[in-house]
Amino acid sequence: MEEQKDVKQPVKKFAGIEVPPDLTKKNFFFLYFNTLLIGLLMVIPAILQPAFLKDVIKVSMDFFGSINGLLQNMSQIATLLFVGYVGILSDRTGRKILAIIGFIVLAVFYLFFLYSNQIAAALNLSEGFSATICATLSFAPARAAEFSDFGQGLLTAYFIRLIIGIGLVLVYPQFITMVGDYVAEKDRGKGMAFNGMMMGLGSLLIFGIVAPIGKKSGVEVIFYISVAIALVGAFFTIVGLKDHLPEKKAEKKGLLEILKVVNKKLPLKATYLCSLITRADIVIIATFLVSWAVKLADQYNMTSEAATLKGSIPMIVMGLFSLIIMPVVGILIDKWGRVPTIILSLFMGSLGLILIGLSPNPFSGLIFPAVILAGFGMAGGIVGANTLAIDASPKGLVGSVMGGLNTMQPIGVLFFMGIGGYLFDTFGPGWAFGLKGAATLVLAIWMFTVRGRIAEELKEATSLDNLTFTMEWEDEAKKRLEKVPAAFREAAVSGAEEYARKHSYDKITPAVMEEYKKELGM
Repeated sequence: MEEQKDVKQPVKKFAGIEVPPDLTKKNFFFLYFNTLLIGLLMVIPAILQPAFLKDVIKVSMDFFGSINGLLQNMSQIATLLFVGYVGILSDRTGRKILAIIGFIVLAVFYLFFLYSNQIAAALNLSEGFSATICATLSFAPARAAEFSDFGQGLLTAYFIRLIIGIGLVLVYPQFITMVGDYVAEKDRGKGMAFNGMMMGLGSLLIFGIVAPIGKKSGVEVIFYISVAIALVGAFFTIVGLKDHLPEKKAEKKGLLEILKVVNKKLPLKATYLCSLITRADIVIIATFLVSWAVKLADQYNMTSEAATLKGSIPMIVMGLFSLIIMPVVGILIDKWGRVPTIILSLFMGSLGLILIGLSPNPFSGLIFPAVILAGFGMAGGIVGANTLAIDASPKGLVGSVMGGLNTMQPIGVLFFMGIGGYLFDTFGPGWAFGLKGAATLVLAIWMFTVRGRIAEELKEATSLDNLTFTMEWEDEAKKRLEKVPAAFREAAVSGAEEYARKHSYDKITPAVMEEYKKELGM
């Protein structure tokens, strides 16, 4: 009987991740393939909107920055308004059906987006009303008359872009949540890493492949590509994915409750400020750099599509560098420390953004070292803040703390896109980047001044003295627990002790820890 109990059944794995018995490798493949598809659909507006606004809606260049910024912000507004409700709905109905509906919404409304002018004409929207609303949204209510020629189409485009934002909110959180549903805790880091890699690959494909297609065939083709991607996503969600909901739903605290917790802990406060400010970097750079290029297209004898492609090249460089530098950032975070790495990243990111702001035009050679610095800043800021937040989270609140951390992104994007768009139009494109760089620099200086206090609070929160041991532990074995995020150490202790008792060990040694890790597949 004892022999039979120790025989291990073959375990299915996908890219090193254990596949549960009631799921297949196909389910995992399509989970990550569909994540790539939604990544494409989330990034594609950055290369689509500037040419669309200039050549299809024909907006005034005097308001180009604020209009493009607000159009991009429609996704952030949709996220803030609906992401909480979508999360509740996904627990009740399942993730799959919401993702299917979201992809279909995206297919329909990306097509409608192209025909905003025609839809506005069919609806017979009032010219004066449309111009007044659009001028007010661009912080220029007194100049409503200048919006008369394009106000109806633009107002329709704003509404359709909001629906596209709702479609995105219906889809992308489902695939993040499904990683948690599909992947056991011991493999969850790898599972989330693959999710992030697919999103990053989506950005590279948009700037590296779709933008050149747009240059050759026109902006209309990009709309049809978006529709096709969404339809493919709906189809593969139907045939390739299945719900794998947890039996018991985790209890979550609301954002206001979490903010009270964060406000009492300096390390968490630092991570939330970091997320609020640094996660807007990629959106700000992509949106305003391409908008700047399209705005100057006529001066450089380029079509809007050609300018879009040329403005996208720095984004390709930034994306590639970020993927390459990510392992280095991980090593720095582990070896040098969370806080020093975040501070270095903030200083480098702020320098990169300020250099973009000082560049004479979006095609200047100065842009390339600037986006490399910004890429390092973005990578270090995001990974460092996530890691520090997990370390500093109170036991049992990791999910809620991370949920609140992610909510900071749309708030930051809304602010910097709105004010940045106004500065883009009023004082020049460089000011939008300068604002973002200045905010990052202020955060870097603040974190540098309070780094000692953060370290003290973090040391207290992550002290091994806070753990409960029911067996004897050798010092070296205990020391290994320092590598485990604080929020998961209690589980690591109980798991190791349970393993030791099961195998008749009377104390925990480094060798026992190694055996336990191997059993977990780590």
